[in-house]
Amino acid sequence: MPSRLRRLALLTGATLLAATGCTSGAQVDEPRGSGQEAPRLAPSRAADPDAPNVVLITSDDQTEVELRWMPKTRRLIGRAGVRFDDMVAPHPNCCPARAQILSGQYAHNNGVRTNSPPWGGHQGFDPENALPVWLQRAGYATGFVGKYMHGYDDQDGIEPGWDRWRPIIGVLSNYRNFLQYDDGELVRFGPEDYYTDTVAQQSREMVREFSRAKKPFFLWSSFIAPHGTCEGYTKKDCSGPPPAADRHADILGDVPLPSLESPAFNEDDVSDKPKASRRGTKVDPAAQQELFTQRIRALAALDDAVAGIVAELKERDQLDDTVLMFTSDNGYLFGEHRLVGKNVPYEPAVKVPLVMRGPGIPAGERRAQTVAMIDLAPTIAELAGATAAREMDGVSILPYARADEPQGDRALLLQAGSPGKVKARAWKWRSVRTDRYTLTRWKVPRFWELYDREADPAQLDNVYDDDRYAGVREALEPFLLKSLADCRGEACRVAVPDLPEPAPTAVDADQ
Repeated sequence: MPSRLRRLALLTGATLLAATGCTSGAQVDEPRGSGQEAPRLAPSRAADPDAPNVVLITSDDQTEVELRWMPKTRRLIGRAGVRFDDMVAPHPNCCPARAQILSGQYAHNNGVRTNSPPWGGHQGFDPENALPVWLQRAGYATGFVGKYMHGYDDQDGIEPGWDRWRPIIGVLSNYRNFLQYDDGELVRFGPEDYYTDTVAQQSREMVREFSRAKKPFFLWSSFIAPHGTCEGYTKKDCSGPPPAADRHADILGDVPLPSLESPAFNEDDVSDKPKASRRGTKVDPAAQQELFTQRIRALAALDDAVAGIVAELKERDQLDDTVLMFTSDNGYLFGEHRLVGKNVPYEPAVKVPLVMRGPGIPAGERRAQTVAMIDLAPTIAELAGATAAREMDGVSILPYARADEPQGDRALLLQAGSPGKVKARAWKWRSVRTDRYTLTRWKVPRFWELYDREADPAQLDNVYDDDRYAGVREALEPFLLKSLADCRGEACRVAVPDLPEPAPTAVDADQ
């Protein structure tokens, strides 16, 4: 084992606990896998002396509106930088979203269409050619702590490109009684440990270590809050209300669920919706309120974590040289269109928060440009001066962050994979989202949706069969099925075709 890797491995177990301040109840297990000696790729050159550190902080299943209950994050990153009001998760599901962050590619290009095989999970991704590898070759130190990809475990070894590697393994939604693979050793944490606080502590420890190295660093702190939990619940999708940290167990109990005020909540007429909505009954408002309350309580600890990371950067004289980004992998529905969860092409599932601060980024500004998860890798690579070895589908958002550069009508390919037998057809649904419209084709059973989000932001009225929108439909269908369906790189950034205005109704014409 190389001496550097040996030193990293020695920081696990009791030494790790002392360094991070984690409670002493953690136990060290013997590693089951033989892959912990994955080679570290030596940088091909020294880092640019002006290159900033980059810290990416991600939540899990957080809606755009839930950022409202993270005041420290909004103040320390949002008000100190820019907030993007149209940040989109093109694949609103856990593992595919993380693959997009690491690759800058849509799911049909990066190999991760779902959370599990045969067309997804960790098995579908090539970690040898991903963002941390490019950054390490550019002279960066790299660190990861938190939730990684479904299907990854210790037998896969330390992923290429990471100098520090601490992912949760096993059940990925355990806030207590969890297992981590810490730089080549298994470390088990008990009921007295709270995962958000552990990730926060370990993130701060990495900042301290990297700050001593006199080279720029990339840190990805990947939290599971406010994702639901399996602990204490029988649902297989781990959607039980997440536990709050003890210090937050009784706060925010009087905050009403914002979705209750949406006209899409328990939508009365779902006859124009796909099967998932039509076959479902109306959801229980009380259950959704309980879920929401526990989620914003869980986010309070994540808000503390963000503040702690910022404080650590400031204490180490790194804050002014660091670009910080906070976002979520996907959003969530609380009864809109009678649905609870994610992985659907509606705005509450695909819209997520994004705030960003750092050198060259003005403070206290908001941006209306459409940006997406596939843009994070190009942005980070540009900041680091790193060369990507993939043809990325996304683009750097730095021009928008720094100077509010204008943007045309940007089309995004939204999609969700399925475990179908034939890979080329293994899609649950696919959509094209423009500034105004969302057109979706559901695979089985075949069903089309078209929403004019300008006239109908709640996506109540499916106008696919509305003659007024025939021209819009005829322009967007081939754009989705031909231009975007198998696009790669530049081809994924083609201009939206000219779209006609909806034809006026007879009433409109009379007026």
